[in-house]
Amino acid sequence: MAVTACQGLGFVVSLIGIGGIIASTCMDQWSTQDLYNNPVTAVFNYQGLWRSCVRESSGFTECRGYFTMLGLPVK
Repeated sequence: MAVTACQGLGFVVSLIGIGGIIASTCMDQWSTQDLYNNPVTAVFNYQGLWRSCVRESSGFTECRGYFTMLGLPVK
């Protein structure tokens, strides 16, 4: 009985881990710009694995996809 419970718990934890991997791969905010020390700037930049986005204080967001892996900036 204890072995079945451990296997079931391991299966549930692995499903949660796979869901976390999928969610984090799809998110765009892998690299964000820190604006806490600069209150004048009204633009928030963030980058993901697949595209780069700019969000303005008005709520407008523009995202551009990466078309090649060779043109990405080195950080």
